[in-house]
Amino acid sequence: MIKFRKNKYFVALKNLILYSAIIHLILLIIYSIIKWDIVYLNYFNILDFDLFLPNIIHGYLSQILSIIVLVIVYLVIYFIPLKNNK
Repeated sequence: MIKFRKNKYFVALKNLILYSAIIHLILLIIYSIIKWDIVYLNYFNILDFDLFLPNIIHGYLSQILSIIVLVIVYLVIYFIPLKNNK
C-alpha cells in the first residue's frame, strides 16, 4: 500500500488542488465585493449545483441553506478522526 502522506506526487496534487481552491475563493470574494452581490459566495454556486438544480442559488432561503450545509460539511470533516498510521 502506498503511503499517501509521503508520496510526493500525491502531496503535489493535493497542494495544487488546495491552492487553486484558495485562489478561486479569494477571487470570488473580490468579485462579490465589486458587484455587491453575495450570490457569488453561495456554497451551492461554488459547487455548481445550479447545473443540476436550476435557480438553487437564488433567494434568501438558498443563502441560509448554503451556510447551514457549509457548516455541516465543515463539522463532519473536523470531527472525522484521523488515523495515525505509524
